[in-house]
Amino acid sequence: EHGQAAMEDCSICLINGSATGAETLKNLVLPGIGSFTIVDGATVTAADLGNNFFLDEDSLGKPRAQCVTEMLMELNEHVSGSYITDEISEVLASRPEFLHAFTLVIATQMVQADLKRVSAICAARKLPLIVLHTYGFLGYLRLDLGEHQVVESHPDHPFPDLRILHPPAALRALISSKYADLAALSTHDFSHTPWVVLLIKAVDAWKEANSGALPSAYKQKKEVKAIIESYRRSDIQADVNIEEALAAVNTALNTPSPSSSVSAILRVARSKVSAMVAEQQQSQMTNEEEGGTTSSSVGTRKGELAFWVMAAATQSFVEQEAGGLLPLVGTIPDMTADTATYVALQQLYAQQAAIDLAAVQAHAREIASAEGINPDPVSTDELKRFCKNAHSIQLFAYHSLAEEYGGGEASEKLAGALSSSLSSGDAASAASLYLLLRAAQYFRVDSSRWPGSEDDCAQDVAPLKRYLTEAVKDIGMSNSSNGSSSPVPDDLVAEFCRWGGAEMHAIASVMGGIASQEAIKAATHQYVPLNNTFIFNGATGTTATLEL
Repeated sequence: EHGQAAMEDCSICLINGSATGAETLKNLVLPGIGSFTIVDGATVTAADLGNNFFLDEDSLGKPRAQCVTEMLMELNEHVSGSYITDEISEVLASRPEFLHAFTLVIATQMVQADLKRVSAICAARKLPLIVLHTYGFLGYLRLDLGEHQVVESHPDHPFPDLRILHPPAALRALISSKYADLAALSTHDFSHTPWVVLLIKAVDAWKEANSGALPSAYKQKKEVKAIIESYRRSDIQADVNIEEALAAVNTALNTPSPSSSVSAILRVARSKVSAMVAEQQQSQMTNEEEGGTTSSSVGTRKGELAFWVMAAATQSFVEQEAGGLLPLVGTIPDMTADTATYVALQQLYAQQAAIDLAAVQAHAREIASAEGINPDPVSTDELKRFCKNAHSIQLFAYHSLAEEYGGGEASEKLAGALSSSLSSGDAASAASLYLLLRAAQYFRVDSSRWPGSEDDCAQDVAPLKRYLTEAVKDIGMSNSSNGSSSPVPDDLVAEFCRWGGAEMHAIASVMGGIASQEAIKAATHQYVPLNNTFIFNGATGTTATLEL
């Protein structure tokens, strides 16, 4: 529900209503984004009719932005759409603050100069940017999300937080009152004893025999399993709860402490809050000094401050009152038990999670008071989601495209990543295609067209090779590790020229589907986004993700 609310609050700017852009936006309009604006100065041509399903013969000669917008709005009446029939360079020349009104920018089929400007604006405003380019059989996607926080990462193997090693007091009380002596239980009661109880009893027995230590090593866990095996009864043929307890030993006997990656996020949270509040205050002062007529160049993404307040509050909770443990998740899996006992366990865990939540909320209010901001900086629902997912929160730091193209440390990392990728399987093909796309951008600047776009595509092979050498040099790579003049095979250069910069619908459709998924991740802060470059080779049907 909150994910859908985030979608409905999303305002997207699509730069260029090309086939790739239209396919991407289609997959966002259907689930219900809030609004979109298409910026495109092109008019519809015959080539557009061949690759863009959102255009027809009646669209010929009309503004492409208008035609695509009208078609897309027919898909979902609840989505608001608008368009601007100018090139993005013209819009930004007259309205430099134009992009500030959006929550996400999707740029498709752009030339490098305009793309660098858009990237610089988005980076300054902390505005997520998704870049797409379909070129023949090549599909290119680059995420430029700045510092992106993920609360609900949905790990493949969720952490089973049942506090077997550190049972809540209420759980201890339940075990003491109802399961003090397992041997004295009737056959019916024992066969319906939850595996959580069996495992805690086994751990207690192991601790008593080992001076109060906690079982952690593989050998120690095997000893706990042996204790559980000793609980078997000859009069019970299908002791399902015993099997459940044995199966849970390896995963449930873990301390719910923050992982190293989560700890790294929590440790810097308090300083992040202070820095962001100071930044906002400075921005407000600057705006007031300028009469409030201009928009500050510094932006704060919605929800960013709330994330860091929640992280800082969680860190205070972990340090000051939880003994190094994260807030309890508060849910339990299915298990063999009678209904009354299972419901009692559910309520017990939920109540302890509510207690932890209240404690974290108190810390959040203390932080807000110290910083002089809203005394309730986050809603209870937001904080509840954060506490439930605290064990798997993630933080990504993307460098901007402006940095990637501008040299310096980011370019050095790019050179290293590309050099490494060129010698490894599918990544080698992906890295080669990336370099060719960079070279094609250079070609486009000098020739005002894409290589291979004229009848005799072979004539563009030699110039493209020269631009490839220039691109490799600008990135800071050596030309080749094997002594040849280029890191990219000659046959691939020739093949790239034969593509002629065509935007094929099949490739555009694939890339639109992938890009829309990444857009939803960016908008909702759910699931783990790509980091940071995705290459689809439609000629071979292979994909690769490169961290460039």
